[in-house]
Amino acid sequence: MTATKAERQSAILQLVNGGSAHTQQQIASALARRGVRATQATISRDIQELGLVRSGAGYRSSAAMVRELVLSIELVEPMAVIRTPPGTANLVARRIDEAALPGIAGTVAGDDTIIAVLRKPGAARQLKELLASAR
Repeated sequence: MTATKAERQSAILQLVNGGSAHTQQQIASALARRGVRATQATISRDIQELGLVRSGAGYRSSAAMVRELVLSIELVEPMAVIRTPPGTANLVARRIDEAALPGIAGTVAGDDTIIAVLRKPGAARQLKELLASAR
């Protein structure tokens, strides 16, 4: 069966959310069992477009990982200081930047700390909601 891109990506997300996507080969095999054929290159592109990240537990949604990685948020108007585990600040900062919240001018990420520049006082609430959401 030839699935549309949306159908294929939806199936990949189901696999990831079910915790059964540890490698691209496992994804390809699981898709084939569902009657969806896809090359490794196609799966690789889908993974990138879906914003999936490979962790020790397999592929995961970057949004779900971000929720777990934010240790604290401290407001120092007009900025927010966000703490993460070592080596994960860039992943969280990317999520903030890609969300393109109107109240956030941008981010600067180090190893375990992010500075988010707020355009207006109410932006802190939007930032906290984004970082707390799973999707």
